[in-house]
Amino acid sequence: AALAPRRSSSTEYRIPNRHIRLETASCASLPGPFAMAPARLVASLLLAGAWLAGSSREGGADHADTCVEPTSLLQTRAVGPLLGDFIHFVEFLEAVQRTALRQAESEIGSFVRSGVFQMPVAPEINWPALGISHFGITKYPGFDIPKVNNALDAVVDVLKYNLSEQADFIAKHTSKLTLGLVAYKEALDAAFVNGTTTENEVFELAQVSASIVTGTEELLTGQARKAPFIQGQADRAWDTDTFASTLIGNSLLAIFLEELPEEGPGGATFVLDFSGEIQNGASRLQELKVRAVRNAPSTLLRARGFLKNTHRGPVLTQVQVGLLAGEFTRFNPDGPAEQWSVAKQTLGALGQFVVETFHTAMHLFGGSSIAAAQRSLPFDSLLHGALSPSATLTAFTLLEQAAILHSSHNSAFSGMIWDANITDQVALSADIADFFFKSSPEEILGMERLKKVPKWWLGGAPKFVKPISEFSKVVGQNVVKEAADGDFLEKLSVQLFSLTSFSDARVVTQGSAGQGFSKFFSNVMLVCGILHTAIFATREAITPLMGRAETAGFAPVLLGAQIGYNPSAQISQVFGALLNFATAAGYDAAPELGDGPYPGFERVPALARAAAKFQSDLNASRQDVLEFFGADYGKKVFLPAFYYPKNTPKPFGYGIVATTYI
Repeated sequence: AALAPRRSSSTEYRIPNRHIRLETASCASLPGPFAMAPARLVASLLLAGAWLAGSSREGGADHADTCVEPTSLLQTRAVGPLLGDFIHFVEFLEAVQRTALRQAESEIGSFVRSGVFQMPVAPEINWPALGISHFGITKYPGFDIPKVNNALDAVVDVLKYNLSEQADFIAKHTSKLTLGLVAYKEALDAAFVNGTTTENEVFELAQVSASIVTGTEELLTGQARKAPFIQGQADRAWDTDTFASTLIGNSLLAIFLEELPEEGPGGATFVLDFSGEIQNGASRLQELKVRAVRNAPSTLLRARGFLKNTHRGPVLTQVQVGLLAGEFTRFNPDGPAEQWSVAKQTLGALGQFVVETFHTAMHLFGGSSIAAAQRSLPFDSLLHGALSPSATLTAFTLLEQAAILHSSHNSAFSGMIWDANITDQVALSADIADFFFKSSPEEILGMERLKKVPKWWLGGAPKFVKPISEFSKVVGQNVVKEAADGDFLEKLSVQLFSLTSFSDARVVTQGSAGQGFSKFFSNVMLVCGILHTAIFATREAITPLMGRAETAGFAPVLLGAQIGYNPSAQISQVFGALLNFATAAGYDAAPELGDGPYPGFERVPALARAAAKFQSDLNASRQDVLEFFGADYGKKVFLPAFYYPKNTPKPFGYGIVATTYI
């Protein structure tokens, strides 16, 4: 919508390297969701968009001018303080992070560079004892996590492993994301009027706000964007069968697909089974998936999706929803349109719960692995150099997860979004982390039992297994002598065993050519890089396809007793939209897998060559993925553009992450 400014006042913001003036006055028109928006809301959204996405643009205006009609908003919102607690915690952590960075920089010079920094750890974090009363206690069975006597000391500790890289990352990226979160929270707060705002209205404004905060300007200029922040947003692409089908095939949901022993409904060859039922002889991955489904709250209806394999991607042929005890009702594409739509949403909502469960295990695996490395490997060792790029913010984001996702109360899995059994949930996260440690790439990607791996599987993620494995092998071969001289692998093994429940921790010491370390190193890059990258797909939970915090209310529609479904929004939906944005927003031009640096590799020609080849091989795999899927964002399909080459047009923040820094 075109905005016709009539200037009467302005607000100025001064931030590093950028001066933005936001004009506020009367306007002839505003985009629909912002018709009741106050000046501060649109100002904060535009400011965030200009800063968050500004660093990737050449030149660009130093001023962003717009205007709104300031109006009063109803003040009876239960969500305001709730989201405020979350945002204040994020802002608090970001401020602590910067203070800690300065302190770590002042202390690092006193360390002996050949020494080892013993980062303090503890079996649990008691948040109220730290003065953070909003949360409860976080404990992962069998795992020690960074010790928090106070937030400042804890963050100082987690920054010291690869200080220069983390300092650069914090300076360029984390403050921007915090600004974006604050602006996004303002939009959600304005959208939610307790008992009045509907779910569809929250979805609409959440999508619009996400686009503006990340610099997508189509709402202000009328110009289309080739790579939207949320791929399912435009023209309700999320509600099409092609989009739902390709979202399953090209995202983390693919690893949960099982090959059918015989042809299923509509010629289906795969089933995405979120019924909670376990099959005889199920793989370890499927067993863990079933535990996740069983731990989902009863307000999420159980479901199964059947898909037909085609060369270009899977096609959803039927969804079965558990509406009555022990019975699943079938819904097909040629049935009543509304029932088919909500059946797909039922499958997607439960898929989001399962994906986020596995997502938390990625952080626990990455954070614990790097903590063990930090406590055992000297700063000047080649082993430290190998793992250094995987360390950026891994411990820090684990602390965030421990509070926001896994605290015993007021966290995502303990009532804020899903009212799950938090004790079972953290235990499951620990078991999945152990699975990531001990399993092969084929097992982790859910491929080990497939007759033939489809090219579309997890958006082409299998393409990256070979480059990772080859690089890990060369690194293992070249660090083994130094490691043997210092007994480093034994020390790493001891730390892995003492910090985690990894029952196979001694595997890192095995093999005269460093095979054990190579396997561990490979899994760190595969899980924290390739698998974790697929979490960008959870942006689609800002749409109804995956974003319902509960689906039990669909039952009357699915049973044919009701037409239409758009109830009053619950706080859980609003918090879910905020968390989905925080989780999957990403960073602009952040370091990616293979970028390094790998300190010390320059001293060993074979390692320097291997690092260069690794980056080249990753680029070739990226190109293969792009050529198979294409970059047409107007086709109403979900594209795994996070695996595309860096210079390819893609949604803001997409990229192959180097660590669990999102």
